[in-house]
Amino acid sequence: MNTSPKILIVGGVAGGASAATRARRMNEKARIIMLEKDSYVSFANCGLPYHLGGVIQDRAKLLVAKPEMFKKRFDIEVRVRHEALSIDRTKKSVRIRDHVAGTEYDESYDKLILAPGAAPLIPDVPGVRAQGVHSLRNIEDMDRILAQLPAVKQVAVVGAGFIGLEVAEQLKERGLDVTLIEKVGQVLPPLDAEMSEPLRRELLRQGIRLISGAGFTAIREKAGKATGVVLENGVTVEADLVILGLGVRPYNQLAVAAGLGVGATGGILTDEYQRTADQDIYAVGDAAEYLIGTTGQRGRIPLAGIANRTGRLVGEHAATGKSAKAPAAWGTAIIKVFGLGAGIAGDSLKSALKRGVQARAVHITANHHAGYYPGAKSLTLKLVYEAGTGRILGAQAVGAAGIDKRLDVVASFLHFGGTVRDLAQVDLAYAPPFGSAKDPLHMAAFAAMNDLDGLAPIIQPDADLTSYQVVDLRDADECAELKLIGAEHAHNIPLNTLRGRLGELDKSKPTAVVCHSGLRAHVGTRLLREHGFNAVNVSGATYVRDLALRRPMDITPAAASCGSVKACGAPVALATDSHDELHPLNVMAEAGAGALLLDVRSPAEFRSGRVQGAVNLPLENVTDLNVRALLAGNNQKTVVLLCASGGRARVAAKKLSASGLKTLVVQGGTNSCQQAGLPIDKDAGGMISIERQVRIAAGTMVFTGVMLGTFVHPGFYGLSGFVGCGLIFAGVTDWCGMGLLLARAPWNR
Repeated sequence: MNTSPKILIVGGVAGGASAATRARRMNEKARIIMLEKDSYVSFANCGLPYHLGGVIQDRAKLLVAKPEMFKKRFDIEVRVRHEALSIDRTKKSVRIRDHVAGTEYDESYDKLILAPGAAPLIPDVPGVRAQGVHSLRNIEDMDRILAQLPAVKQVAVVGAGFIGLEVAEQLKERGLDVTLIEKVGQVLPPLDAEMSEPLRRELLRQGIRLISGAGFTAIREKAGKATGVVLENGVTVEADLVILGLGVRPYNQLAVAAGLGVGATGGILTDEYQRTADQDIYAVGDAAEYLIGTTGQRGRIPLAGIANRTGRLVGEHAATGKSAKAPAAWGTAIIKVFGLGAGIAGDSLKSALKRGVQARAVHITANHHAGYYPGAKSLTLKLVYEAGTGRILGAQAVGAAGIDKRLDVVASFLHFGGTVRDLAQVDLAYAPPFGSAKDPLHMAAFAAMNDLDGLAPIIQPDADLTSYQVVDLRDADECAELKLIGAEHAHNIPLNTLRGRLGELDKSKPTAVVCHSGLRAHVGTRLLREHGFNAVNVSGATYVRDLALRRPMDITPAAASCGSVKACGAPVALATDSHDELHPLNVMAEAGAGALLLDVRSPAEFRSGRVQGAVNLPLENVTDLNVRALLAGNNQKTVVLLCASGGRARVAAKKLSASGLKTLVVQGGTNSCQQAGLPIDKDAGGMISIERQVRIAAGTMVFTGVMLGTFVHPGFYGLSGFVGCGLIFAGVTDWCGMGLLLARAPWNR
C-alpha cells in the first residue's frame, strides 16, 4: 500500500465528502482532490424543500462545508464546476472538463472514488422542458424554483414519494394552491396501503388536491411556459409551476464507459468494501450498489444515511488499504407531512410477500407515551415478521409523535437479525413523558408471538369477513361512530358482556374478533378460544380496517369529463342531479382554491358549529341572485354546499341547478366534516341541529297520537301513522317537510 496515495474523488456531496474527510483523518500524507460538476459541495440536499417553504430561512445553513473549509481544515483540494468525462484505467487517469475555464485536462490517481450521485427522472414527454418545470436535486434547482415562486399561483407536484410529499407540504405552507399527482393508487408507495392512508387524509385535510392512480402524458405550455399537466385520461391540471418528483436514476455513465459494470438496478457493481471490478476504483452513494439487508442481494438505496456511512469506510480503505466491510442497507426512511410523521425500516408486508417470503404482520395503535401524561399522541405501528422463525423483517409507523424512535429500534434489530421474541424482552427507557411500561414495540412483539404460538392468530385488516362469524366488541356508540366495513352481519357484543352471551354465537363457525384498535379484540379472542371457538383477531381492528378499505376516489367522473380537474373525492357514483358530491376531506382544498363554502342550515345551527370559513345562507333564502351576491369578485363560481348531513344541501343544489354555478354537496355535511377533523368554529348559545329537532318533534307527535288514540279516540292513531309515513317519505326522497318547517321557527333564526 502506497503510504501517500493520490486519491481522486468524483462527486462532492454525501458519499464523496465523507470519503474525503475520513481519508484525510486516516492518512495525513495522502493527496486528496475532490471534483464536483455543480457549484456547491457538501450541501444538505435533504433540507432543500424546507428552504422552499421557509422553515429553514437562512440559505447559508444548507451549505454544510465550503471548499475553503475543506482546504483549511483538511488540506483537501476541492474543484467545483469540474466534470469527470472519462476514466482511463490503464493510465489511471481521469479526463476532466473545467466548466469555468472552458478547458479539459487529465488528472492521475492512485485511488479513485466514484460518488457522482443520481439525476432526477425526467420522462420524455411533450413540454417537459418548458419554463416552470423543475426537479429538486441541488442548490441550483432550489434557486430556480425560488426565483419563480413570487409569480406562482398554482403548483402541480408529480410524484407522491418522499421528495414529492415534502415539496407539496412546504409549498402549501407558503399559501400556494397545490395539486399532488401520483400514478400508483397511494401516496408514499414504499409503505403498505393502509399505513400510507393517514398521510393521504392529512394531505386532503390540509387543502392539497390529490390525484392518485393517474400518470401524465405531457406538460401543457403556452409561449414556452408551463400552464398545466395533462393526465393519461386527457384531464389537464392547471399549474404555472410543475415539480417532478418521480425518483432518480444513477449517474453510471463513467463506470459503464470504463467497463466497471452495473447491476440490475443500474448501480455500479461493488464488493463488500465498495470496490468496483477495478480494485483501485470505489463507488458509493446513489450511483453505487450496496448489500440490501431485506433481500441479501446487491442493489441501490438512494438515501443520504447509507451514502455517508459507506463513504467514510471507502475513504479509510482508499487511504490505508483496510477498513470494516460496508454495512447492509435496510432502507430506513422517515418523513413529516404536516401534523403527521410516517416511516419504514426494512420490508413492508407487500414487498416481503412479493419476494416469496412467508411473512406475517401485526398492527398496534397506541399512545406515543403514557396516556395519562398530558400530550399523548396516537401512533400506529405495523411489525412484519417471518412465519415460523419470528425473524423481524421490517416495520412501518405513522403518527403525530414518537415514530422515529420506534423505527430506529426496529432498524437495530434488523441489523443484528433479531426476532419478535427478542423484541418482546428488550429493555426500553420508560417514564410517563417518554413512553409506556409496555411500549408499542412490546405490544407489537407480544401480538406477533401470540400469532406465531397460535394463542391469538392474526388475519390482516383487509381480509374478506363474509365467511366469518364476526364479533364486534365495541360499545354501541363506537359502532355508530365508525362502521365496520364489510361486516354488516357482525354480532355487536361489548367485551364486558361477552362471557355471559356466548350462547348467541355458533362454535362451529370460524370467528373473527374486532374492537376499535385491537386490545379488547385480543382479550375476546383468547376468551372465545378458551371456550372452544376457532377465533382469530383482525389485526389493527376497525380503525386500521377503515384505513385499509375506505379510500375515496380523488376525481369524480364528471370532473374528468369537463377537461379540468376538481379533486372532489367522491367515494360513490355521482347523483343524477346536476351537482357533484364532495368528500369532507376535500372541503378545505376547494376553499383554498376560492370556492364559496355555503352553509344552508338555520342561523342557530350555524352558530352552534360550522366548518371554518363557511358563510350562512338559510335554505329558504337560497336563490341564484343571493348566492351570486356572496360570490361577488370570485371568479371561481364554485359553491360548496353544507348542511348538517347532506339533505338540505342537495335541495339547495337543485334550486341552483339552472344558475350555471358549479355546486358541490359535501357528503355527510358538517357532521362528517367534524368527524374528519376539519376545523370547526362555534359561537356560544347555538341551538341543537334541525335533525335532532325533527326527531324530537316526530317522537313527540307519535307518542301523543298513541296516547290520545288509547285514552281519547282511536282516530288519533292516524296522527302517529301520518308522522310515520312522513318519515318514510323523507328517508326515500331525502326531502323532509318537517325539517324545512322547523328551520323557519323563530328559535332557529
